[in-house]
Amino acid sequence: MTTDIQDEGSGRVRVVSLGSGSSGNALLIQTGRTAVLVDAGLGPRILASRLRAVGVTPHMLSAILLTHEHADHARGAAQLAAQYGIPLVSDPRTLAAVFEQAAAYTGKTYTCERVELPIGRETKLHDIQVRSFAVSHDAVAPCGYLLATSAWSVCFATDTGEAVPAMVEAMRTAHLLVIEANHDVDRLVKGPYPWPLKKRILSPTGHLSNEQTCRALEGVLDDGARWVWLAHLSRTNNTPDLARAHVRDFLRERGLAHVRINVAPPDIGPVWDSAALLGTHAQPALFASQQQPALADAVPVTPHGELA
Repeated sequence: MTTDIQDEGSGRVRVVSLGSGSSGNALLIQTGRTAVLVDAGLGPRILASRLRAVGVTPHMLSAILLTHEHADHARGAAQLAAQYGIPLVSDPRTLAAVFEQAAAYTGKTYTCERVELPIGRETKLHDIQVRSFAVSHDAVAPCGYLLATSAWSVCFATDTGEAVPAMVEAMRTAHLLVIEANHDVDRLVKGPYPWPLKKRILSPTGHLSNEQTCRALEGVLDDGARWVWLAHLSRTNNTPDLARAHVRDFLRERGLAHVRINVAPPDIGPVWDSAALLGTHAQPALFASQQQPALADAVPVTPHGELA
């Protein structure tokens, strides 16, 4: 698929990585009408601070989309959502697990809106169309997300031991691919982790290696304009330079040297702005206001009392 570059006022997108890796994951997607987080795996104070550092307040968020319940993806979700009135959106099994964990770990009560989005279903947040897709990970209902406007699309796919068909299909249509490149197999096998942990990471429900990421990209990239962020890198079993070089060299050998490759670090990382791609400058006032749009095409669920 060759992708035409265009930029409509309502289709403009800015993406900022607020954290990536085992210490916590969060990705901001922002348009002229709304702003959403994919995952909230940092403490609520850190999340709020990092949002403000990139010109966004928590009140501006229309939703938090959760990929799964593991702490490095959902640690701050319930508290941030309750504090600022942000809906939590995910598969109902993931939502149940997140609230159950909040009750077990914090000892505090939170009440916030839950919106059920079963895997494979779609919803719309004003000008962002959201579709979830299945991935392969040891969680109750792990998923990735494809977020699209009238002009641009972003695919977020981490925490998966395989590039399953639904994930690959979502990747085909995205301008920006945020994909896991967790480990170098040789480093992992020879490294300090105990064997049961190595076995989990290497399993079909674990994490993608640099080589697996290359193979997944090979099947979906073409001569169109594409950007790739390598995410969820292991600090022990990978390095940004190693992952970037592995993927870059692999793609160059296959005639895909035009693909732009970056690495999402544990703290605030790269920014992808569709306006900047066309040589224009981002104007913060054109991005999402503090008005929160309603969710459509998903099933709202009344919170089951107060959550700990």
